[in-house]
Amino acid sequence: GWHNEGGHARKLFRIMFLQAVLESTPVDDPTIFLTPYQHSPHDLHVGYQKIASDDCNKKFSLIRGFYERRRNSVEAFLSKLSQQTDQSVCDLVYDSVKAHWDSHANDESRMKDVPLLRDVAELRTLSMIAAGLGGQALSSMFRALAFDYRHYSGGLPDLLLARARCPSTHTSGDSKDNHFVDLGEWIGEAFCKDYIEEENLNRSISMLADRDDDFLGCSKNVDSGHNKFSSKKKRQKISVIPAFPNKLQLIHSEKLVEVDCMFVEVKSANDRLDARQEDWLNIIDMCGAARVCKFGSKKQSK
Repeated sequence: GWHNEGGHARKLFRIMFLQAVLESTPVDDPTIFLTPYQHSPHDLHVGYQKIASDDCNKKFSLIRGFYERRRNSVEAFLSKLSQQTDQSVCDLVYDSVKAHWDSHANDESRMKDVPLLRDVAELRTLSMIAAGLGGQALSSMFRALAFDYRHYSGGLPDLLLARARCPSTHTSGDSKDNHFVDLGEWIGEAFCKDYIEEENLNRSISMLADRDDDFLGCSKNVDSGHNKFSSKKKRQKISVIPAFPNKLQLIHSEKLVEVDCMFVEVKSANDRLDARQEDWLNIIDMCGAARVCKFGSKKQSK
């Protein structure tokens, strides 16, 4: 699983939904796209709002944000997505990234598109997650993000858990043939053994490196203006263009594969869900799986 607070959901929203809707509904407004370097339109962060109207005949006037400007296209896309099979959803992720990849003239141009390179590096993983969530759950989540991205881009559950299994073919319900799929063999990418060993090695090297007289993992010289090991995560620069992967098929060892995904919000015994977190848990749980995991101290558990 991953602890990224909805990172994969936002990435799938960008890959599957955003580009398709923008291409189908051009908006004649010069302030939406000001430069060719934008990854999203400016009105994406303008949600549904009502303000007091200057018109005496109307109490409120509506601010036309991203969703209102493209309502018909958004709902048409989401309606179609909700009816897709798991394999079709999986293929949509692949086809969207492939179209973006082919839109570049050459590898030199692709190297400048860092989000694309990261998408390609985990394309099979993203395809698996999309298949595990399913068209209906993705449709509900994308609608919330399109309705008010600035509000709903946060508050997603802490964890995303995923597993792949070959379901039993016996009508008796015997679970002997219902075994889990090795994601390293089926997906590869970050699940493969070599990648995991390399990550563990890099983590160990980082822990053993000279940290300038650390005190409980935090440098005493943190106020000196030179903090070599900052707590902020730094993305690793991609220096070699990745090979474009094969399309993911929901078949492994000549058996059909089903992917299960679950979102989990983690809370301590004294912590509470805020309104936005409650909204997301309700949205996801209508068509998918969302849970709250509460933990207490050892004394309380006894």
